Amino acid sequence: MRFRAKRDLTIFVGVIFIISVVALMNNFFERSSLAERSEKWRQMVEKEREKKGINIISWKLLQKTKGNMRTGPTFDEALLPYDKQNIHIVGFMVPLNEFRNIKEFLLLPLPIECYFCQAPPMRDVVIVQMAENEKTNLYREPVLINGTLNLQKGKGVKFFYIVTDARIGPAKEGGQLTIKTVQPQHMMHVQPAPQEQLLEGVEAPPSTGTTENTNK
Repeated sequence: MRFRAKRDLTIFVGVIFIISVVALMNNFFERSSLAERSEKWRQMVEKEREKKGINIISWKLLQKTKGNMRTGPTFDEALLPYDKQNIHIVGFMVPLNEFRNIKEFLLLPLPIECYFCQAPPMRDVVIVQMAENEKTNLYREPVLINGTLNLQKGKGVKFFYIVTDARIGPAKEGGQLTIKTVQPQHMMHVQPAPQEQLLEGVEAPPSTGTTENTNK
């Protein structure tokens, strides 16, 4: 009886282990697939906008920035002429302090559920501050931001890029924006986080929400 019980327990533990490994692998490949699809989606709408004559600043250019909060950023020479200039950029919205009728939010090249749970590298994070008397909701789809780029220089800066006097619209011309639903457990994380611990995140946002027409 003892031998059979030990054998059954071993088999049970083995099955649980295999199921856990399979679940982790599926999650990894699903996240990778979502990241790849989101990247292609964003690049597609960037190209469409550029064909219409809108010059879109490239995330690849922003991602050439080196450094961290302690050392401060070192910007690529090709990025410096954009400082204090009006720019267009396409990205995915992530909440910073508020979730509805917001004045300030984060813009990333890939969608994530929660900035503080899956914080990306500092070179991948843009702070967007809306123009005076302008507010917005959070949206699932990539958005087109127009505003003034401010490169934050020197040691101790929390974010490398800030876009001020911003206005927002669908990244895809004539497209619709769907309000993004933020889960309660992620709302609890809206608080300052250590920037040196940033890790890449590629989780996609929720699939539910209310559709709005936002054509700007």
